[in-house]
Amino acid sequence: MRKFRILTSLFIAGTLAFFCISCQSTQNVGKVKSPEKLSEKDNSSSSVKPLLVTELPTITFSGQAIKYECESLFLNNCTVIEDPAASQKYSIRIENESSTAQIKVRFPAGTYECMLSEKAVDNNHASFYVYIDDNPHRMYPSNPPLGTYELTTRSPIYFTIDEPRTIFVTIRASSSNKKGSTGMYLDYIQFVRRK
Repeated sequence: MRKFRILTSLFIAGTLAFFCISCQSTQNVGKVKSPEKLSEKDNSSSSVKPLLVTELPTITFSGQAIKYECESLFLNNCTVIEDPAASQKYSIRIENESSTAQIKVRFPAGTYECMLSEKAVDNNHASFYVYIDDNPHRMYPSNPPLGTYELTTRSPIYFTIDEPRTIFVTIRASSSNKKGSTGMYLDYIQFVRRK
């Protein structure tokens, strides 16, 4: 009888231990990430370097506003910089007087405002020009610059188009009349319809 109790106790203890281990392992199953979820996480945490644009992009304005990343413009002597503070984790740096960033935009008739998101560390590396077709407009950030990305709200560009047409937009350091700066970082250009 005593042997029977000992065997029964061992059997019950073994069975309980088995169930405890089984329950613990099934609780962990839900915590294991599937390969798809791991790869999605890996892809979202690492930024993909933008492709170098080899032809002048042409985009169409629609809605009330558009925002276009500067690293996706047609670049000449501009450096693409990885920057976690930029909207898509990249911006461009205007390196010298020959640096340009260009795009064509098809606009319907209306009045538009243009600004850029710029990061400048001081006033000596802050001002630049945006050409709307052949008309240069001087752009600059806060005075003194904030040292973070900010819209050029001190110098917005306004232009009116009487009938639908394509505008050629060029960003460069200087105009033919006045010297600008180099070394600033540009994140994106935006156009907002005002009328």
